[in-house]
Amino acid sequence: MTEPIMLFLDINGVIELEEEGMSPEQIYKHHTGTPTPGAKEFLQVIDNCSWICPVWISSWGWSSQAWNKWSQTRLWDVAYSCDMDDKEAHKLFPGASGKYLDVRWYSRDWQHRIVWIEDLFSLRNDTLSWIQSNSKVKIIDTAGTPKLWRKGYKKGIRCWNIEQICDTLYIHGANREVLFNHIKYPFVDSTEVKTENSTTDFSNNRELITSQAPVLTTNSIISLEEKILLLDIETEKDQGSVISAGRRLLQFFQNAKK
Repeated sequence: MTEPIMLFLDINGVIELEEEGMSPEQIYKHHTGTPTPGAKEFLQVIDNCSWICPVWISSWGWSSQAWNKWSQTRLWDVAYSCDMDDKEAHKLFPGASGKYLDVRWYSRDWQHRIVWIEDLFSLRNDTLSWIQSNSKVKIIDTAGTPKLWRKGYKKGIRCWNIEQICDTLYIHGANREVLFNHIKYPFVDSTEVKTENSTTDFSNNRELITSQAPVLTTNSIISLEEKILLLDIETEKDQGSVISAGRRLLQFFQNAKK
């Protein structure tokens, strides 16, 4: 049986990010936002995993639940800013403040694993001490690193971190496949992707091998340059001939188009 996980999930910089050339869409009634690619599928998968107890930890406050309505999922509880006894909370966690205090207060009786997905963590000493002293706590920062920024990767739940997120949350099988298809290897037309010798109908056949490199297709939503950058990350993890050969083929295809 999978160990229960309490997931604290931020919105801005995680599943929502203003990007140049992208227009905000209606999330629910008067709420608008710019979801990252695959955000809706991510929320649906989280909601479908019975061992995950999702909790919003966002400046959206109770309006965070607009994203549940947008993704047609259950209404998740909200930890920031949650209703709490300030005096008792500060007594239990002296010196704590902001989101860190809300996370500690909300999870004060939780005995299982805790995963917190946030962007640009400001790790105060008390937060670091909590993480280092509790092996059941895991923080995932979706802001990325300067190395990833130089390669052109954006913050949020993206191709460069979705595998780590799935591993941390014990997401495997069909649910993992869904996230990889929409976030790690996204396609413009998810129902039909044509290659040189075959046509694959993904609406009826989801038996993709997610460990392989992305399919070479002119219908891909990501540019050839981004595909090569994606393969750079894969190459760092696996120096196998399949990835290396795929990267060389992408570079050849790019040069041929010039």
